[in-house]
Amino acid sequence: MVSKLLDMFRGSSTATDPVCGMDVDTKNPGGGTHDHEGTTYYFCGTGCRLEFAEDAQGYLSGEKKMEM
Repeated sequence: MVSKLLDMFRGSSTATDPVCGMDVDTKNPGGGTHDHEGTTYYFCGTGCRLEFAEDAQGYLSGEKKMEM
């Protein structure tokens, strides 16, 4: 909890990778970012970013999910 509070004060934030559901640091996303219809999405790894780029609507609609 303390680390979350410190992150808030430092301006650090996270986003959820739309492919695998992992939390991703928006200031340093391991898999980079992808812009889709005016929204920036953040990824834990390159594989998730490439999967999303191939079928963004499938992941955003929930039709597609990565099985881990």
